[in-house]
Amino acid sequence: METMLESEAMAILVGAGVSYGRREAALRAAGGALAILEEPEAYAAQLQARGVALVRRAWTDRARMLDELERKGMALVPRGDEYYPPLLRHIAHPPHLLYVYGQTDLTDQFPVAVVGTRRASAYGLNHTRQMAAEMANVGVCVVSGLALGIDAAAHTGALDAKGRTVSILGSALDQPYPAENRPLMRRILESGGSVVSEYPPGTVPTKYSFLQRNRIIAGMSLGTLVTEGPKRSGALNTAMRTIENGREVFALPGSVDSPGSQLPNMLIGDGARLVTCADDILAALVIEPKGAPRIPQASAVQPEMTQPVRNAAGQAEPETGRAHIPGGLDETRRAVCAALLVGEADFDALCAAGGMESDELGALLIEMEMDGLVTPLAGTRYAPGPQMRD
Repeated sequence: METMLESEAMAILVGAGVSYGRREAALRAAGGALAILEEPEAYAAQLQARGVALVRRAWTDRARMLDELERKGMALVPRGDEYYPPLLRHIAHPPHLLYVYGQTDLTDQFPVAVVGTRRASAYGLNHTRQMAAEMANVGVCVVSGLALGIDAAAHTGALDAKGRTVSILGSALDQPYPAENRPLMRRILESGGSVVSEYPPGTVPTKYSFLQRNRIIAGMSLGTLVTEGPKRSGALNTAMRTIENGREVFALPGSVDSPGSQLPNMLIGDGARLVTCADDILAALVIEPKGAPRIPQASAVQPEMTQPVRNAAGQAEPETGRAHIPGGLDETRRAVCAALLVGEADFDALCAAGGMESDELGALLIEMEMDGLVTPLAGTRYAPGPQMRD
C-alpha cells in the first residue's frame, strides 16, 4: 500500500463504481483515496454497505485494473495534481480523476470552449473553424467534445492553425464516440493535444454521460462560444454550466430563419455576448498572449497573380507561380476563382461574385477547399488554392 501512488489509488476508487456523492463524502472524511482503500469499513457511514463492498472488490482486482491502464497508455490526473485544470477545481462537482491520452498537462493559460450542434450548416462549420483557428493562432487552447459537426470543426480549426486543442469525451478513452471521429482524435494526439475523460476504461457513452461531460468542457474554460444549435441542444446545457460557473457565454448570430441559429440567437437575447470573430472573444476575456506562433499571412508569401495567358482557342494556359482558372468548372466555381485571380478576397466579396447566399457559398467553399481550388485564411478571407496555381 505504501508504494501505491495517490493517482493509482484514485483510479481504483473511481473504477469501483461508487457514486460521485458517496465517493466525495468519503474523500472528505479520509483525506485521500489511499486511506479509503486501506480501510473502507472506517468510512462505511459515507460509502454505505454497498460502497464498502465495491471498494473491497476493486482492491482485490487492482492488479488487473492497473495493468489495463498501463497497457492502454492512459495517464492519470487526479484532482489536486499539478496538471489538473485549475479552473475545473472550482466548479460544483469537479471530477475526482481525469484519464488522459496525449499531453497530460491540462493547465493551459487560455482555454476557451467551442460547442454547438452535430447537425451543423455550412455557415456554422465555416465560422466555427475560422474562429477556432484565429484563437489557436494566438495561443488559445480550444476545448470541445469531439462530436460531429461544430465540435469537429472547432478541433479542426485549431489543428489547421497548428494550435493546441483538448477534447473531452462522454465515454471512456478506449470507447471514443462517435467512431467517425477517431481519425480526428489521432490527429489531435499527434499535434500535442489532449483527449480527456472522467470515465474508467470500458465505459460506453449514455445521454447522461454526455451531459456530465459538458460540465468539464465549461468548467475548465474561461468562457464558452456557441456557434450553432437548436433551442433544445446539448450546447444549451454547456452554456448553462458556463453561466453557473460565473463565466462568459459568447454566441455567433445567425438568420432567424435558420433552425441552427435558434440557440445562439436566444442566448444573445438572454445576455450572451454577440461575437462575429475571434477578436471579439479575445477582447472580452482580455487575452493578449505574447510570443504566440503566427501563421504567415498569404500576402507575405503570395506569388504574383495576374490574368492567365490564353491560347488561340481562348482557353486559359496555366503559368507557374500565377493563379489561373482551371478548366472544367461550372459557372459558379469559375466566378469564385475569377474573384481570386487578383489575390485574396473576403467571404462577402465571394458571395457577391458568385451571386449566392452565405449558406450556399459556405458549402461551396468547403467543397472547393477539398478540391484544392481555394485556401482559407484568417478573418474569413480566402486565397487561390494549389489547383489554381498548377
